[in-house]
Amino acid sequence: MARTRRCAVLGATGFVGRALTADLVAAGYPVHVLARSPPHDLPAAVTVTRGDAADPGSLAEVFAGADVVFHLVHSLREPGFAGRDRVIAERVASAAAEAGVRQLVYLGGPRPAGETSAHLASRSEVAEVLLDGPVPAVAFQASMILGRGSAGLELLARTARLPVRPRPGWTTRRSRPVALADVRHYLAAAVESAPLRGRYDVSGPEEISYHDLVRRCARVLGRPAALAVPAPLWSHRAAALVAGLTSPVPAAVAAPLFGSLDHDLLPADAPAETVLPPPPGGPVSLDNALRAALGVPVSAAPAGRAYVDDQVRASDAGPDLVWRAITGLGDGIPPRPAWALRGLLDHLLGGVGGYRGRPPHPRRGDVLDSWTVRHRDDARRLLVLGTDMRVPGDAELSLHAEPDGTGSRLRQRVRFAPAGPLGDVYWRLQKPAHDLVFGRLARAIVREAERSGKGTR
Repeated sequence: MARTRRCAVLGATGFVGRALTADLVAAGYPVHVLARSPPHDLPAAVTVTRGDAADPGSLAEVFAGADVVFHLVHSLREPGFAGRDRVIAERVASAAAEAGVRQLVYLGGPRPAGETSAHLASRSEVAEVLLDGPVPAVAFQASMILGRGSAGLELLARTARLPVRPRPGWTTRRSRPVALADVRHYLAAAVESAPLRGRYDVSGPEEISYHDLVRRCARVLGRPAALAVPAPLWSHRAAALVAGLTSPVPAAVAAPLFGSLDHDLLPADAPAETVLPPPPGGPVSLDNALRAALGVPVSAAPAGRAYVDDQVRASDAGPDLVWRAITGLGDGIPPRPAWALRGLLDHLLGGVGGYRGRPPHPRRGDVLDSWTVRHRDDARRLLVLGTDMRVPGDAELSLHAEPDGTGSRLRQRVRFAPAGPLGDVYWRLQKPAHDLVFGRLARAIVREAERSGKGTR
């Protein structure tokens, strides 16, 4: 029987390191970590050595008997962080070779073309030091990791809550933010893999600008649309100083993070899934990554009294084509003018209705304009959306494609749970418009399914 591989973690007190350490322990791996000030929230099974990652003696103690070493240390809080991180990388490579480590795993950032920021240049330099060492090393490269405890997420969420936001030119730069869960998956998968050497990108499924990322974060938080003011003079230094005064993120940490936003941080090397199995179920969507990081659950329909309106519409198209039309609502919910008008009214009331954004493949937790996906069942061909607009109650839309002979039926249900007498009045007053809008929605779905069916013949 093969011996259980032993893991050593540098940077176990960071938000990625804490999560990874818990994952390794849960998977049954013996784990030894190095920390300056060992936290109290590490699993009891973890062996902790108190020391510094730049100290060869501490590294030798932690690496003794280790098969896999995770290098997650970054020194952004300290002046001269690039020099310190280079020295640490050199000593890690040397200590790992002396201890007979079979695999080094490093988590860094992407490599933008041309001149880059000090932060990204340092991350790349550390990767080069480890890759050039005698021990096989793999450098996973991620742009923004969306996870609770991340300095980048804290800055993002603070900005998303502002009613007025500066919009400097660098917010047009694009990246592929990735969920912490997916990063953890690839890090842990490296333990049982054959030794790897090289750079591999760990990216989220959606490419997005920083401006739109802030808007998406605000939408997940349920914040109304904010006023974005062009700010050509808003420098990284100014942004970092404001962040240091208004958030838990020190200006010394915020400055290099903002400095990295001068570049498109897009994948440039082979994706991690070319050498390791992808996460079960595929990568976490952007909305769900934000939702998990921010602690925003998907609301459920309340129990109790509710108004229900059912529509059933027959179609010559098969149920799979109707289902494709339902899930294609990510391209826009018809009738669009009616929803735009309703969204404007909601925006004036301080709601989210003015938001226009749609994921390419909506899943549970994703947002579609002013709705959130509450449930998706591909086997049953059922999609359930809950509205996030300001209404006196809870509104839910269910769309179900059912087989019917050689064709299908679209079963559409609207359920409204009123919040007191005002909700009852609201339902009665808006019922004529409700019947018109949702009737057109059902017809549009069936029409799209039948159009697609003719196109495939």
